[in-house]
Amino acid sequence: MQHVHMTPTILSQTALLLIVIVLGARLVGAIPETYTLRFSDVSPTATHISSPEPAAPQAKANAWLDQQGWQQVWPMTLFGTQQRLFFAGSPAQRYLRVYADKTFYILAHQLELDPQTLPWLSITWGIERFPAGAALDLSGRNDRSIVIMVSFGERVGSSGLLPSVPRALAFFWGETEQVGTTYTCITPRNGPPDVRLQCRYPHVKYIALRQGEAGSVHTDQVDLLKHFQEQFPDYWQEHHRVPQVVAVSIEASSKKTHSISSARLYSLSFSAAVEASEGTVVQTR
Repeated sequence: MQHVHMTPTILSQTALLLIVIVLGARLVGAIPETYTLRFSDVSPTATHISSPEPAAPQAKANAWLDQQGWQQVWPMTLFGTQQRLFFAGSPAQRYLRVYADKTFYILAHQLELDPQTLPWLSITWGIERFPAGAALDLSGRNDRSIVIMVSFGERVGSSGLLPSVPRALAFFWGETEQVGTTYTCITPRNGPPDVRLQCRYPHVKYIALRQGEAGSVHTDQVDLLKHFQEQFPDYWQEHHRVPQVVAVSIEASSKKTHSISSARLYSLSFSAAVEASEGTVVQTR
């Protein structure tokens, strides 16, 4: 029988290789297939969402949002009051009520996600009330009841005194806007012809994801890679990669129409593949 002599150098190299293999396997296994943000002040349950739902008392949501890392980025709380938000719905079907009474605000949550690994965004949401007569192609009336904004990569310089913000895909549920149409830097259909709406940040792309159907609940699933390539072709041609997801935001506005809007947000999730969902109407975009 032939014996193989293992020198200390060979032993140390072999041990290092085994450690790398084991750690690599653990890291691969640690990559989540889904990253979910649920909007509920009670423990998640296995029940499905249905519409309509039984009424239940509201509960304040601001402290919970702060604990979960959500911040009001506009208006800045230093200069204005914090938007009061509430949870509603039965314990099994809890949601955040995104309510706006003649106001405009944005809540943001910082993230570090690779869209190449988790390219699908799933939004479970509903509309209770649209801003009165609002549309993103109407000058002076371009309010929106709910927008889910996904921000990518580094900040992009802006004109004037506006703070710089990253490139973003801003998916909204409108009353009359055409699904699949981008409403950034557009000419209003009510004039004047030299005005451009949603153009303070040309690299924030407002995309109509759903139209009408107030009173309903839906789950929409969005291919972030596809939408980013379509909206930012120059960046894609140069880098051939979608930058990291750095934040997700919730936006609501009823200030221009001097009206009230109300929407529901149940959950947001980033996943590796299209998810199956029970009890809601699922649409892939």
